[in-house]
Amino acid sequence: MFNPLSNRAKPANLEALQAALQAALDAADQDELAGLRRAIRIVEDFVPAGGAAGVDWARNVLALAGIDPRTAEIKAVRELRTARPGLSLKEAVALVKALTAQAG
Repeated sequence: MFNPLSNRAKPANLEALQAALQAALDAADQDELAGLRRAIRIVEDFVPAGGAAGVDWARNVLALAGIDPRTAEIKAVRELRTARPGLSLKEAVALVKALTAQAG
């Protein structure tokens, strides 16, 4: 995926930016959804795959896709890797396992 922002410095507070965009998405009307989802995907390019931010990202991606990682682990891994093409299989599996551990 082409990312015109990939050569720029990473913003300092990605979690706050993600939270603000997610809140806007949750309250958005139909006309705003596509633009907000695109903005979230751009911000996600700067968020590391692991850690709390990565797990939150994975939870949001799967929620938007309507996938429960506890019952559809392979589908969840596939969806995460589709959402972030550079995400390795190992990273995607780790994120899904982290989500299922939190839910279980």
